[in-house]
Amino acid sequence: MSAKKLSPETKKADIKSAGGSIDSDTKNSAQKPSIILLHGFRGSPLGLEEVARIIREAGYEVFVPPIPPFSGAKLPEYTPEAYVSYLHGLIDSHGIEQPILVGHSMGSIVAAAVAHTEPDLINEKLILLSPISARTTRLIAPLVPLSAGIPRLLTDYITTRFLFIPHDHKMFKEALKITNRCSGDKVPRVREVYASAKFSAQYSVADFPFKKQTLFLAGESDRIVNKNNTEKLAKKIGAELQFIPDSGHLHNYEKPRETAEAILEFLAK
Repeated sequence: MSAKKLSPETKKADIKSAGGSIDSDTKNSAQKPSIILLHGFRGSPLGLEEVARIIREAGYEVFVPPIPPFSGAKLPEYTPEAYVSYLHGLIDSHGIEQPILVGHSMGSIVAAAVAHTEPDLINEKLILLSPISARTTRLIAPLVPLSAGIPRLLTDYITTRFLFIPHDHKMFKEALKITNRCSGDKVPRVREVYASAKFSAQYSVADFPFKKQTLFLAGESDRIVNKNNTEKLAKKIGAELQFIPDSGHLHNYEKPRETAEAILEFLAK
């Protein structure tokens, strides 16, 4: 899979107009780098709040920005260049020095794009949760953006029921509740959801080669990302790979403590 070349002259995003802000409530230890958690498609900072809380308890300063077009953030266009510009602008405006990026699902694509385009902007360690290791298949890719036109609550149920975890799973109701909270957080316009869905279907982590100490952390029963593709990409780039048992694509909902502890263990190495 060939890499997508990004513009070397990426302009900083206008954070005010983009609606971007960062949620952080913990001062950082001088010995520990800051961490930025990036949520996925139709997500919001709410979906990572438990993981963030546990990591903060370990003494890290954790930032959880909205990823456009969700939670009130917007971009002029939904391209790799625009997402890199948005993150660069957030990092600059908050004076964060070489943070560790932790990207979940679509957030893993954004994190990989930043690592590929501006490697010196971020830390040498990179953590990708439920990494999108390969592009959506040609048969399915054209259908993904169409989800933007489906009523929000119906989309939430369908994705949680069929794509994330089994219906009889003990965490189904809780996961659906979190999904509803995230998708209902400052609902974007349909055309913006469509554009971001198109982005998430057209790109993968594999499109953005980078050289970082990387952790792939995935749910053992992920129905969205093919396990073999994740294993192949991890081997190709030399990433450490861990699977969290009894969890799917939303292991940050299902197993937040296990997810946070795996992150902390990797950071301690």
